[in-house]
Amino acid sequence: MTAARTTILVLAAIAALGSLATQLLVPALPLLARDLHSNAGDIQLVIGVFLVGLGGGQLVVGPLADRWGRAPVLLGGLSLYVLGSAIAGLAPSLPVLLAARLLQALGGSAGVVTTRVLVGDLFPPEDVPARQATLMGVILISPALAPVVGGALADLLGWRAVFALLALTGTVIALLAARALPKGRRRPADAPPTALAAGYARVLANPRFGAPALAVAAGSCGLYMYLGSAPFLLAGRYGLAPREVGLCLMLTAAASIAGTFLVARIERRGDAQFTGMTIHFAGGTTMLVLALAGLTGIAAFMGPTLLLGLGAGIAGPAGIARVVRSEPDLAGTATSLAGALQMLSSALGAWTLGRFAPVDATRLGLAEVLVGGLGCLAAGWLWHRQRQPAESLA
Repeated sequence: MTAARTTILVLAAIAALGSLATQLLVPALPLLARDLHSNAGDIQLVIGVFLVGLGGGQLVVGPLADRWGRAPVLLGGLSLYVLGSAIAGLAPSLPVLLAARLLQALGGSAGVVTTRVLVGDLFPPEDVPARQATLMGVILISPALAPVVGGALADLLGWRAVFALLALTGTVIALLAARALPKGRRRPADAPPTALAAGYARVLANPRFGAPALAVAAGSCGLYMYLGSAPFLLAGRYGLAPREVGLCLMLTAAASIAGTFLVARIERRGDAQFTGMTIHFAGGTTMLVLALAGLTGIAAFMGPTLLLGLGAGIAGPAGIARVVRSEPDLAGTATSLAGALQMLSSALGAWTLGRFAPVDATRLGLAEVLVGGLGCLAAGWLWHRQRQPAESLA
């Protein structure tokens, strides 16, 4: 195995911790709601709080990674992740569980930011989109299997076993990262405190940042609305067990993996981000149309979700690569800002949709069209309008 492939695999293992903390747990949400005597709307805060922490943490992690270096920030974050996972596994009530999830998410945010930035640090600029796609493809393999593993584990040992597995996984990956990863670039340690605000202002003023960051956020929001609602819909309407719910979620993740393998090919001929966002919009529209037509079988529900997953797999890596390239000297800051927007919008979308529980295919389809589909198309339009003048600024 080449050094480049080894590096990608290690980075993927680190970055996957954030999605694993959601994907392993999603099939067990109905069991968790029963054990903690909570309703479906309240228990979705277990996902929403994690996304808020994952997004908010990135606002701090990115600038710290630019100033102090990638490795110390990464290892500190992994330690918090393990601690939060352990507390969550022992939580006696929903408030304690939510606090533990927040701590877990703050630690996981370090992995999300530093891995994306390290791809930009370690590979030539022309290779970054393909490397980001490879990274995302490898990352998605574990979450593709995670719903099945999480559902089976919850069936056999209960939902607390899921957090025990997350704590163990985080520990192993932290030890691996300490040995295998380079430190990456670091900025002078005496950078003034005002550099944080100045860095964010500079990134926000850059037209090459806004459009791809908005697109990534919109696509992620649509995907997490599906993840937060689908387990209850699949279990309640179709009577599926947790392990069967996990298999359905795995299909969507598999579609995302397939999409990542198309990024480099599409980029050579056109615009991968716009293509992926269009597919995402088609998935939401198809789900809504089928639901309104009275086609309520499980195939009519799962078919459009494959389009949602495929679109996310294509659009996500292309958007992240553009975000990283938008400010080479502030790659951590730009990545953290985009990641925060991505996670916070996803949390807001999942929480808002949860207020309309129980969610059926019609409501989910409408939400996908309004938030995921139209948002993705708008961001794609903005990118195409800004691309030529933005590139002339480079």
